[in-house]
Amino acid sequence: MQGINSTPTVMEIITTLPQERTGIDRIVGNNKTIISLKNKIKRIAGSKATVMILGESGTGKELIARAIHEESQRKHNQFIPVDCSTLTETIIESELFGHIKGAFTGADKNKKGLFEEANGGTIFLDEIGNLQPHIQSKLLRFLQEREIKPVGSSKIVKVDVRIISATNINVDEEISQGNFREDLYYRLSAIELHIPPLRERRDDIPVLAEHFIHMYSHDLQKTIIGIRDDALELLSNREWKGNVRELQNVIEHAMIVEDNTILSKETFMQILPEYKEGISQELSPLNLFRAIEEFEKKHIIYVLSLAHHNKSRAAKMLGISRSVLYEKLKKYGIH
Repeated sequence: MQGINSTPTVMEIITTLPQERTGIDRIVGNNKTIISLKNKIKRIAGSKATVMILGESGTGKELIARAIHEESQRKHNQFIPVDCSTLTETIIESELFGHIKGAFTGADKNKKGLFEEANGGTIFLDEIGNLQPHIQSKLLRFLQEREIKPVGSSKIVKVDVRIISATNINVDEEISQGNFREDLYYRLSAIELHIPPLRERRDDIPVLAEHFIHMYSHDLQKTIIGIRDDALELLSNREWKGNVRELQNVIEHAMIVEDNTILSKETFMQILPEYKEGISQELSPLNLFRAIEEFEKKHIIYVLSLAHHNKSRAAKMLGISRSVLYEKLKKYGIH
């Protein structure tokens, strides 16, 4: 969707709304790196090999994992995504491998784990770098023996599950520091896929913007028919530290506040943090410390919105630990 020079009718908009995408059609973009990625997915989808997806936060790692599953012979069975960063050490083993009644306090009945639920299908382990060492050991055993043992049970359960994993950390560095098992990494990364950040595929921003406009026109039941050239130029020149997820959120926000049928540059300048008027009209321009704090508070709120208020994910996007993030949330009264 390049410049808007004419106004399509409402019927033209309705008939061009995208259908539910599956397989590699989920991957929006014509950049040569994205086309190469799509071709690679076609080649590897039919195998049983584990896949490690590497890329920054917001690049679409789960979307790639779903595409692989839906292009495979497992597509009629379960695809189960697991965000390892949100599961605490005390529950992750039970969540992944299940437990039997009485295995621990509160285990009042047998429970299947996600690996057993995904039998015949695919399990996607996102943020796998967050797994604790004892879970890494159990995962390695599964990859070697294709069997699991529920918590508290002596019974072995055979399961047929393809593992796709993803991380945005530097795996080599984590291995060298002893935080991640090297043998597990090699088992998980029989095939590696690298997703480029949005700043390296800026030529895809127009088609991504069009995709999100169509999607949210339906979801929001709002008639937005396009985006102006100067708005596209503004979007194409941004750094996009939150990648495609950030672009998606910005398009949705713009569509909510837009009063016209075409997204304008002025609308984006109202919502993008770098264009908002001043840091604070009440702050003295000479008070650098207070100005920095005000900017930090606004930036944390912005990143939290990108992470859909998932504090673990927000901390990773900000490049700080969860404990530091919680301290700053308390300091600035952010809830």
